[in-house]
Amino acid sequence: MTNEEIKKMCISILRADTEENVIKILEDSGLWNNPKVWRCYGDNEMNYSTIGNQQSRADAALVEKVVNSVDAVLMNECWIHGMSPEDSSAPKNIHEAVASYFKGDGSKQESLGHIGNWSVKERTEVSRRITIASTGAKDNPCFTISDDGEGQTPSSMPITILSLDKKNKQRVGFVQGKYNMGGTGVLRFCGRRKLHFVLSRRNPNIKNDPADNTTTMWGFTVIRREDPMEGEKSSVYKYLAPIDADKRPLKGEILRFNAETMPIFPDGRNAYGRSSSWGTTIKLYEYEAMGFRTDMMRKGGLLSRFDILLPDIALPIRLHECRDYGGHAGSYETTSSGLNVRLKDDRKGNLEEGFPTTSPLVALGQRMTAKIYAFKKGKAETYRGSEGIIFTVNGQTQGHLTLTFFDRTVVGMNRLRDSILVIVDCSNISRRSCEDLFMNSRDRLTNCELRYAIEDELEDIVKNHQGLKDLRERRRREDVSSKLTDLKPLEEILKSILKSSPSLSSIFMTGTRLPDPFRTAEVVEIQEPFSGKPYPTYFKFQRLEYGRELERKAAINMRYRIKFETDVVNDYFDRLENKGHFNLSIISDAETKQVSTYSLNLQNGIATLSVKLPEDCVVGDKIKYEARAEDDTSVDAFVNLFIIEVGPAQEVSSGGGGRSGTPGKVSGNKREIPMGLAMPNINQIYENDWPKHSFDRYSALKVVQEEAIGNEGANTEGIGLYSFFVNMDNVYLNTEIKSSKEDPEILKARFMYGMVLFGMSLIKQHVDYGKENTTPDNEDPNIQNTNTSLQDTISKISVAVAPVILPMIKSLGALTTDQIAAGSHVGDNE
Repeated sequence: MTNEEIKKMCISILRADTEENVIKILEDSGLWNNPKVWRCYGDNEMNYSTIGNQQSRADAALVEKVVNSVDAVLMNECWIHGMSPEDSSAPKNIHEAVASYFKGDGSKQESLGHIGNWSVKERTEVSRRITIASTGAKDNPCFTISDDGEGQTPSSMPITILSLDKKNKQRVGFVQGKYNMGGTGVLRFCGRRKLHFVLSRRNPNIKNDPADNTTTMWGFTVIRREDPMEGEKSSVYKYLAPIDADKRPLKGEILRFNAETMPIFPDGRNAYGRSSSWGTTIKLYEYEAMGFRTDMMRKGGLLSRFDILLPDIALPIRLHECRDYGGHAGSYETTSSGLNVRLKDDRKGNLEEGFPTTSPLVALGQRMTAKIYAFKKGKAETYRGSEGIIFTVNGQTQGHLTLTFFDRTVVGMNRLRDSILVIVDCSNISRRSCEDLFMNSRDRLTNCELRYAIEDELEDIVKNHQGLKDLRERRRREDVSSKLTDLKPLEEILKSILKSSPSLSSIFMTGTRLPDPFRTAEVVEIQEPFSGKPYPTYFKFQRLEYGRELERKAAINMRYRIKFETDVVNDYFDRLENKGHFNLSIISDAETKQVSTYSLNLQNGIATLSVKLPEDCVVGDKIKYEARAEDDTSVDAFVNLFIIEVGPAQEVSSGGGGRSGTPGKVSGNKREIPMGLAMPNINQIYENDWPKHSFDRYSALKVVQEEAIGNEGANTEGIGLYSFFVNMDNVYLNTEIKSSKEDPEILKARFMYGMVLFGMSLIKQHVDYGKENTTPDNEDPNIQNTNTSLQDTISKISVAVAPVILPMIKSLGALTTDQIAAGSHVGDNE
């Protein structure tokens, strides 16, 4: 073929939006059915075992392509600034590179290297260098990812973009990805034949290998999956390489052509409306992803998935929706700058006051920071799917725990599960720890000791976060405040039901107390909202003068907590410039040793330190600690010394036992503390309130855990820490009311109390048997999770119980001994 014919074929394949059209173009050229012109991806006939073991989710796989584009743009800038990316004088990390090449001062990477500090105009301009355009069908769209990065020559593509085991970018410090590490994950999510198009041209301004005679040319290829032949064990991925294929069997060269520019970038809704003189374009045909079957900008679309998977992306990207969706002219394209930037821009209308907050944590000696977002009601779903806690490295999500983390009984934040997001920055953990914690595909966690240590710290942080506890109480009051006058009669009736049956009384009334959230101890008014200072003027033990040494006892089998007072802002330990550092050490005459596992919760002037005692300590030991808080502007660190005397082990209830403490007054800003009452909090929900509780006509019961239970520092009441919400407009209840001659109020009472007893029974079993919810970290947010929490289980099972509970109560109550003896059916004599 001539140069123009090859170029024309390339453009035709680029513009094709179905696999069928691509195959037709290649068949017409005599290439599709010629096995000699297809070369094994990575020159490895067994490449399926590697390619098939990448990301488990389509969105995570797509993100890897975007990460590679970001890297290519940064490397391009490094080259045109006169140095190799592998040079010792090149930037050492991503943010230094961004600050150096886009804002002109690498020494200010903490501010200039983070796009959240750029103007909207600056982000938009840079985003045009990395774009994603969606075309084709709404059900299975095509995605075209383009960048004006360094690009590759046709001769180098087999050892770069199309390789599997080359160490590309291995010695480049400022890139996020590595060639061959996850970049092939998209292949399994393309259409039936897994077609994937690649087009690239090297930037002519970069010094290239003089032996490469293709430096001025564009090169392109198509990747496909071939089914295993007879006698072969697996499929194989191959790419089109017809040049000199006869001379070099199965290792031909890819197609190439000369052209000054190619239309690789979108312009508005035209997916190929803007040309470039160099760069790389990758097109994925008929991409399979349930969550992408919508406008990219709408709720649940690609924009929100990119935000959560690249919460602190190094460079902004531009999304263009080119499919046939309605909307105004400005709704077809937007800039994605990551979740952190988006929430910073939209903070006022979406986040609760006082959030986000940050908590430094150390697990097995590895330092991390947890940033906690609390959303206003109904706002969180705009920004995330099923992710409750996400783990990031250099701004890219590596794995997550689902929302059911907040349902765990030891966490007790079920009421807020739809309003919390925690981002754990793992960028500073060691490379080995990173390898242990995350799969190579960078989309899920492993089951390792470090993971469990981190989860323990996160459970403690979330459970004891005062801001979350206050918000949980506020939400609880909003739910039931309008029903205060109804509580007493409901409680009295349920109490009589329980006491009327010895078996029910023994199950539910022994050793359990159920809190009334509105009978509270006397409190002092909360003072004005906390307003922190940029830098602390004090950081000391609560209610002690600075410099005083604190002594405390702690049970050998429990954490201990130390509270500090300070006047610094909540984000002191996680902001970009002059952020604070907290260090905890054990000091002795022999040595000073860093504490390997602890966390610090800073919220509105109170910093709560939570620490596990050393594993080798014994009862009677006195351990001296040094806590240091400082930042780069500090003349002297704030140093606080305290001694912990190790005491005997204390029993930790797993639920069902009595309260470990007596509620009462607290000094300072006193908060309302629930007092005990031996009845649950029952809430009747009618149709107009269904949306608040995610109810429909079939819903029957929702149970919300109000506090953490079952470990040290938590409430150990068990059943008593739950509120019950009963759907009094359930379709089966209303049907029974219409068809029965009985008093509707009696039927409603039977339904309500039957559901409450049913829920209490499930909770009691859960507490007695110590069943704890765990959720796979690799859950696909687009697929319903089958490993549900206790609360979800109760909701689902109650839907199945609702149709039979009233007929069962009526029929079994009418059953007589004569009917049993005669084997007759209930209701025959009616």
